[in-house]
This record gives sequence, C-alpha cells and structure tokens, in this order.
Amino acid sequence: MYSRASSATLAFLLAGAVCPSTAFAEDRIELAQLDRITVIGQRDGYAIKVTESATKTPTPLVDVPQTVSVLSEDFIADLGLRSIADVSRYVPGVLIGQGEGHRDQITIRGNNSTADFYIDGIRDDVQYFRPLYNLARVEVLKGPNALIFGRGGGGGVVNRVAKTAQEERFVGASVSADTFGDWSVGVDLNAPIAPGVKARLNAFYEQLDNHRDAYDGSASL
Repeated sequence: MYSRASSATLAFLLAGAVCPSTAFAEDRIELAQLDRITVIGQRDGYAIKVTESATKTPTPLVDVPQTVSVLSEDFIADLGLRSIADVSRYVPGVLIGQGEGHRDQITIRGNNSTADFYIDGIRDDVQYFRPLYNLARVEVLKGPNALIFGRGGGGGVVNRVAKTAQEERFVGASVSADTFGDWSVGVDLNAPIAPGVKARLNAFYEQLDNHRDAYDGSASL
C-alpha cells in the first residue's frame, strides 16, 4: 500500500511540474527574422587627398614623393587656429619665430625665413601676420623640393590655398577674442548667381593688442 501511494504521489508531482512549462512555452511570442541590412560608408575626417604645392598642379597626395603636410579648413576651424603660428604647432619640422613682433617668421627644417610664404602658388613676401579666415587649406612643402617655387625655399615653403565659390548657398561667421584684448570677426558668404556662375565673399576685421609694449593695431581684409 505504501509503495502504491508513493507512486501515485510522484506521478502527480511530475504532471504538475510539466504542465506549467508547457503552458509557458505556448505563451511565447515568435520573433520575426528581419533581412540583414549592411551599411557601407567612408569617413575621411580631416584627411586631404589632393595637394597643389608639391607639383604646382592638383595631384593626389598618394602620388607625391615629397614631404607635404596639409591642414584642412575643417581642421583649422575646429581647433580655432587663427595664425601661421597656430598652424606651426601641428606641422612637424616647422618652428615659429618672433618676427620682430610684426610679421610671420618660420623655420622649416633648420632654414629660417620670413619670405617663403605663398598664396595659391604666388609669392606673398610681405611683412605682416597672415590670417586664416579665407583659406581652404594650408600646405607645407618641406625639403629642397620646395625650390620649384624659385628663390628661397631651401627648407620648405608654406602655401595657402584660398577658398573658392561653391554650388550651394550658405553664410558663415566667426568671432574670436583673447584675454589680452585681441579680437576679430569674420564673414563668409557664398551664393550661386546664375547657371555656372558663383560668387563668394570673405571679410575680416581684427583689433590687435598684446601684453608687450608697442604691440597693437588693426587689420581689415
């Protein structure tokens, strides 16, 4: 009698354990299997693929055997660079000098110069601080290959590539200031005028001041 009762109790307990599991399994929601979606893209970031300094023609950087450092417009804007002195911090082999307090002076691979500056490949041998408000990029060609620009350039040259008109319409502005009283404002206007005709205007004003005596002035460009 004891054996039969134990068997009946065991069968009852097993049935109770199985039934809830079966009911739970029936309540599950079937998940739909979606088609796979593959997204393919490329982000260049600050990378520049073409240079005009090494060969004086638009040439892919991968095909240029010289040493060229290129800083893009986005890189300059995102880091808040305002001068050639700021640019030099991100170009290996380039140092900035005092410039007697009134001009850009750089040393490229040991060669000191105040004249090896270019704008769109044209010599910019003028004694002043060069702003960056109207530049699409700054290219620094290093080494004796820079002699393709002519006089000077023994250590390298700095070529500034100006912005050009674009197809779309846009307006940009910039404002900067420092604790010494130096401040500047800039405006960038671009608009299509007619089919195949575009216009772009860059304007800039800067009020100079510094902690040193006899260092002040203004610039309107």
